[in-house]
Amino acid sequence: MSDNQLKYYSENWYDATDKFTKMANSCGANLLWCQHPNSEFNIPYTSVGNGPNNIVINSGVHGLEGYFGSAAQLLFLDKFAQKIPDKILANYKISLIHCINGWGMQHRMREVSDNTNGGLVDLNRNFGIDFSKPEHLPQNEKYKLTHDLLVNTPGGHDKLQKIITFYRANKDNGVWDSIKNGQYYEPYGLFYGGNCTTDEAKMTLQIYDNIIGDNAKSLISIGLHTGLGHFYRNQGKTTCSLLVSHPSAHNKTQKFNDILQGAITVIPDEDAVNGPVLQGDLVDCLEQRYKHIPTYTADIEIGTGEYPKLSPILKRMDMGDARYDLIHSGKINSETFQHLTESWYPSDSGWRIAALNHAETLFNALIKYMQR
Repeated sequence: MSDNQLKYYSENWYDATDKFTKMANSCGANLLWCQHPNSEFNIPYTSVGNGPNNIVINSGVHGLEGYFGSAAQLLFLDKFAQKIPDKILANYKISLIHCINGWGMQHRMREVSDNTNGGLVDLNRNFGIDFSKPEHLPQNEKYKLTHDLLVNTPGGHDKLQKIITFYRANKDNGVWDSIKNGQYYEPYGLFYGGNCTTDEAKMTLQIYDNIIGDNAKSLISIGLHTGLGHFYRNQGKTTCSLLVSHPSAHNKTQKFNDILQGAITVIPDEDAVNGPVLQGDLVDCLEQRYKHIPTYTADIEIGTGEYPKLSPILKRMDMGDARYDLIHSGKINSETFQHLTESWYPSDSGWRIAALNHAETLFNALIKYMQR
């Protein structure tokens, strides 16, 4: 991988989407669009092959992370799509869903704005949730212990110290971990799942239904994400892991170990013994939606944390600061905005090249798997 590969990256949704559609057309892929009357950011997707076994790579569930996801998908179309043997394409269909959360990508936010009800909705807490009975929505009482500190406290050094103290006091009792699990009552709280199914979630599931069709025999779905893991700037290296929402002994976790053959570290969720830990995430929603076929879902995570011990704390502080700004002034201040961007889409060219190296590793592993 070289500096030339930086051409796959973009700095706004419009440019990224234009590159994606042109690349799909130029390599002969089947380009389609999913459109919604209420959305400015419709979703393009493309497929190569017509086999009954489906491999789907989605990007941009968290909008800002879609810049890496889009670049990785362009890499696939440019370097891999036209070189896949016809024998594979007779057995497999490989589909790319480009930047599910276009609003978040364009506005450098992980979330999508809820223009109807207010708030910032994390799409990966919005899938497969039954909003028809609000009293039955998932409860997350422990999150309430964190909200004021994260969202209603002005940013700065004092806030960071308070969050560090809070983390140390609550890292073992489930309160700190509760932050990421999703909540459904604070529209400007962290990891808010919304109060209805978003247009983006509806379009995404419609796309999956169109891809799967009536004759599918299997589905492997992998989401492209950034933010979880380490970035070693001086070395130009970043971690890469594949997260599976099942324990290590589960057959779905073992399936990904078999697919990747050690090329990428598979991280199981040992707490997901009786069901998913996170609420409303896409991977679990897909497994429930397509029970009639073998379905295997996971997320790739490219690390961006330059301060390994502090990164989770700093990310949550930046997210909380952004919400404080929105609530009190209607606009995120420039410093917080820059921190948010660098937290999930580093401007460093070394990171961007290293991230695409991992994407290339993923695509090579998938092709080797399909050749067996």
